[in-house]
Amino acid sequence: MNRLILKRQKTNEPRLDELFEIISDLRDFLSEDPNINDIDWNRNLNAVLDFQDSDGSFKLFDSYNIPSDARVDFCHIPTYICTAILIKAYLAYPQDFTLREKSALSRGLEASCARNLRGHGYEGFKGQIEALNIFISAGLREFLDIHPDLCPQFSELIGNIITHFRELESKKDFLGSWGESYEEEIREINEYFSHRNVFVYGTLLKGEANHSYLENSTLLGTAFIEGYDLYDVGWYPAIVPGDGLIIGELYNVPESDIPAIDRLEGEGSLYRKQCERVILNGKTIFAFIYVYLGDVSSLRRIPTWNRDYVWYVSYGSNTLKERFLCYIKGGSFEGSRYHPSCGDDSLPLAVKAVDIPFDMYFGNVSGSWNGSGVSFLDVTKPGKALGVAYLITREQFEHVSREENSGRAPEPGYGWYEDIIDLEPINGIEAKTITNKILRRYNKPFPEYLNTLRKGIKENWSNLSDEDIEDYLKNCIR
Repeated sequence: MNRLILKRQKTNEPRLDELFEIISDLRDFLSEDPNINDIDWNRNLNAVLDFQDSDGSFKLFDSYNIPSDARVDFCHIPTYICTAILIKAYLAYPQDFTLREKSALSRGLEASCARNLRGHGYEGFKGQIEALNIFISAGLREFLDIHPDLCPQFSELIGNIITHFRELESKKDFLGSWGESYEEEIREINEYFSHRNVFVYGTLLKGEANHSYLENSTLLGTAFIEGYDLYDVGWYPAIVPGDGLIIGELYNVPESDIPAIDRLEGEGSLYRKQCERVILNGKTIFAFIYVYLGDVSSLRRIPTWNRDYVWYVSYGSNTLKERFLCYIKGGSFEGSRYHPSCGDDSLPLAVKAVDIPFDMYFGNVSGSWNGSGVSFLDVTKPGKALGVAYLITREQFEHVSREENSGRAPEPGYGWYEDIIDLEPINGIEAKTITNKILRRYNKPFPEYLNTLRKGIKENWSNLSDEDIEDYLKNCIR
């Protein structure tokens, strides 16, 4: 993540390269997933807050007294981007927004109303579309649903724009000032505002009793949320705030179908609808979830609702995702033996760096790695190894465990990786790794194998320096 360095220039001394670089860095930061635990993310958020001008804008010049096109590019566009950054942060961490952050967001929203989001001159409508998409990328519709009163002027502005766009579509009036067509853009924006993302985890799931409520909706994919625990209420599940990970499905739901789902869930009495960060294919998407309002103290906590997932914890070459995906998608990695694909070749739902409570060492003689040793765990005593956990289906785990064991299901007395080891659950879901309980003959690893481990660790353990990684691998060689 680039460090944001925001400087306001004098109107009579413009440095265009620097201005465009700042805007590029701001766009990059807007695309980042909010992470309150990340020092770099917090640093950049504070840089945005500190940069806000007294008029509420985030303009890059010390005055608006510049040509109109430059005013759009270097005063209004950065204001939209910085305000969108604050919207995204507020949706992700509403409880952590102090009066300072809320005030900055409110003032940024008000400053964004200066010209109805329109661009310069004949590109006014094009500019309005571009400005809308900046805010849409931050979760605009969810923000307006939840916080319409934070800046009534901004809420009214967006409402008027939406009404106008719908009128344009109904009239099939898609042409701009130069006769250029904006049909695709108008339809996409209208589609966006006429739907809501909803994350479901129980009886609304595909194949479950109430799935018919989503018959007009589009399945975006299997996804998950963190920070909640799942409980069995009887014939339906419930989630409450906790330390778990909830697996479910993400749907794009017509706005007109939301009231029926609210009634089904007893919104406001049995469940509370709220906006949450949902992870889909490694990306954060904001969606509505339904959180249980009842007492769960007497209920049984469960890992998933009619879904069978497990964390596969790797510690060798499979710590590198590209290498691991050869087991799921099929193929070979850098000349190693070919692996057939799994029947379910979907990507892992989540990937986490985890500690394994056993030491790693290198042993056996691997033909795939030039007769050198490969990774095993010493489960005879406590220790610590760097692991990477993949959240996959049970079917996928069974496939991976066979591939690790030369195509045969692990069982004592056969193969190199014949023992499945149960580890502590991760986010309430069981975690397993594969090794051999009997210590193998020590054998130094091949340089290319070590390089694969370096890449896998670096890919997942961002807090470790190159020196830390080298020290760890050196200590694994016996």
